[in-house]
Amino acid sequence: GIKTILFKMEQRVFVVLCLLLTVSGVCVCAVERVYSSDKKVTDNPNGDVIKFVDPFISTGGFGFGVGGDPVGVQVLFNHHSTTVIYHFNHFLCVDDCGFSIFLQVPFGTMRLSPDGSKGDVWLDFEHYGGYGYGDTHIRCFSHTHMVGPGACDYGNIGVMAVRKTPFGNKWTNDYWYQSEFSHGRETAVAGFYSVNLTTHDVEVSLTSCGTHCGMHKYMFHGSSGSNMIVFDMGQSISDKRDAIVFSNVSVYATEEYTEVTGVALNKGSLTGRNGVGVYTFMYARINNAVPVKIGTFSSRFLEWGSMAVTGKQVGAILDFGSNAEQEIVITVGISYVSQPQAKVNAEVQSKAFSRSFSSCIVDTQALWRGQLLKVEVKSVMPRDDAITFYTALYHSMMAPTQWSEENGWYLGMDNKLHQTPANVIRYTDMSIWDIHRTQVPLLHLLNEDVSYNIAHSLVGMYKEGGDIPRWPIANVYSGCMIANHANIIFADMVAKGLTSFDVETAYEGMRLQATDVNRPHIGRSGLDEYLKLGYVASNKYGKSASLTLAFAYDDFALASIASFLNKTEDVALFSNRSKYYRHIWNDKSKYMCPRNLSGTFECHVDPSLHEWLITDEGFCEGDQAEWRWFVPHDIDGLIDLFGSKELYIQELTTFFERTFLDNSTTLPNPYYWAGNEPGILEPFQFHAAGRADLSQKFSRDVMRQYYTTNPDGVPGNDDFGTLSAWYVFAALGVYPLAGTDKYMVGSPLFPNVTLHLNDHEVNIFANNTSDSNPYVVGIDIDGASVDVSTATITHKQLTTAKNIVLQMSSSPQ
Repeated sequence: GIKTILFKMEQRVFVVLCLLLTVSGVCVCAVERVYSSDKKVTDNPNGDVIKFVDPFISTGGFGFGVGGDPVGVQVLFNHHSTTVIYHFNHFLCVDDCGFSIFLQVPFGTMRLSPDGSKGDVWLDFEHYGGYGYGDTHIRCFSHTHMVGPGACDYGNIGVMAVRKTPFGNKWTNDYWYQSEFSHGRETAVAGFYSVNLTTHDVEVSLTSCGTHCGMHKYMFHGSSGSNMIVFDMGQSISDKRDAIVFSNVSVYATEEYTEVTGVALNKGSLTGRNGVGVYTFMYARINNAVPVKIGTFSSRFLEWGSMAVTGKQVGAILDFGSNAEQEIVITVGISYVSQPQAKVNAEVQSKAFSRSFSSCIVDTQALWRGQLLKVEVKSVMPRDDAITFYTALYHSMMAPTQWSEENGWYLGMDNKLHQTPANVIRYTDMSIWDIHRTQVPLLHLLNEDVSYNIAHSLVGMYKEGGDIPRWPIANVYSGCMIANHANIIFADMVAKGLTSFDVETAYEGMRLQATDVNRPHIGRSGLDEYLKLGYVASNKYGKSASLTLAFAYDDFALASIASFLNKTEDVALFSNRSKYYRHIWNDKSKYMCPRNLSGTFECHVDPSLHEWLITDEGFCEGDQAEWRWFVPHDIDGLIDLFGSKELYIQELTTFFERTFLDNSTTLPNPYYWAGNEPGILEPFQFHAAGRADLSQKFSRDVMRQYYTTNPDGVPGNDDFGTLSAWYVFAALGVYPLAGTDKYMVGSPLFPNVTLHLNDHEVNIFANNTSDSNPYVVGIDIDGASVDVSTATITHKQLTTAKNIVLQMSSSPQ
């Protein structure tokens, strides 16, 4: 979803090279990517659900097909779950999919994960999550990562094992300590990651101990050199390693333990948009080994005997001697509040540094089990389907990030210290342009408590900073992407009866952004023209057609919430504005077209990489063929513009048939682009025309074509779980229309699934489902039938039903 200017420039160069080579007869872009089969994944399809999670999925791919998910460890909440889990798999989409294999608890702040490279070659679009499955080297293990984004940021507080320092204690390569590795000696599961550093002959294991605490274990083999640990405060995921603009580090050692403390000011591509950056504080403690020598480094020079240093990019090295078979365990806490708070986070979550490495693994996996088993697949299923599904569910629960720390402390959007009320969590790192479509609706279904805390967080950000954010990262208004799709999140909650938050204040903030052209934090770009003309003029603003369509959707959400609040005048105002999409409909071409100040249409109806990728021709991250269908709030109105349901169905069918003529994800598909968000609803847009069977056909085709158990098994940047959540809903056979209470019945993959929703269980049966039986010919909800042609149910029907029975067939009814 998020594409920085640098990213677009790199991708454009890549596209030009591909086109030139293709013209010259060298078809490099169509080369099939082959992955080795040495990933360690359980062969047992009926065991612990953790075994069905493959963190390497979504760490592969190339070009626009990078998933970008971290491969490491992460935890969910500060409290512990007693629920048991079944199956999980951690290696899906690691190679250029934007994911990393980081370790975390669900929604945890610390995402401890390897950051890699291909030796001295490092392309940012392959490393949005820090790690790419095609990497040959591990640079270090850092503690903060984004989840499958389209931009570089975080990757802070690097730790690495090494056996010797450069000659003369000087270096020219910042990653002099990096090591080769192989997938054959690498393991990743939910809550645990391990790898052998081939260059240094060190076994590394990582786990998570809480939302802000993780644990490293380094096992040094042989006596080929000293056993050293590097703390690199200058580490960041950035093109030229230039995101850290200030750092310090300090070491305190006794005969019983060693403490390393430090801070890094990260001014990344997103975190730097406040003009200052974000401070990350670290507290690390080693109890089981005593260093024989300590040094610090700055400006690529190491000074042995120094215990502290301050500079731009600094670090420390602890030398533990040359003992053979030495194990060093490090507990690390991080904080965005202060240095003392980093220690508090580490102390509390490690139980005063008494927790063992194995106990952290057990507790973290218990938390993940509790989340994963909210969707319990009870029927026998192909192993690949189990892995793909539960890994997608896992990826969809990595974000948002718990921003509040132990005792509720957090840094607000006003850069002041705040404390949450009891039982309230502040979240951040929300790519709202992406997640409002699938990932947040999935939370509304499975994790109402998280949904409420997201709502509280967005309202709190408005109170602290003056605006509801478009894309908050840390405590920064990043201003990424377009429109104000937090409106859709709030409307979705209200439509589904999730109203235990300050709806009135949320509406106040949303209304300001829809009516005030001078918002302090990038409200609606082009709002002035939208209010005057009823559309955003193409010769005044870029992405004008997409802006118009997105604003109309956001205005629909405002009208919906205004109705809930009994604001009748606003209902009329915003309902009228929600129809503004009609102003850029060109009836001659039957496309949505950019329109200039004079009212002239600028249509480019032939699908082309030109639109957005090469030049700005009025659309955001897609072309005119994709944005043609973007009226999620009024698909009936869109059908009216086509003139008949028959023409609408014919054109949408042709659109998908042409999609599958080129299944590569390296470049954007000029038709349905499964690897990005603008058209994510399109496979289900046949429902409104009474052809749910076509939605079922094409959604299953998309699942089978674009989602696999390979490292490139997610078709593009996962964007904080958005694509993964798409797959979860599609595989369940119920897909949400974001901003409403409606779900469209698709083509479920599994014969029997139980949703565990708070104190209620919903059984979904799909009798005879298979790839040869993709069509739903009967829908029964507790004895009441539903029309299969439109195949739409409400949130209340879904969440209060006991049994939903779908009859599947090889042909439509």
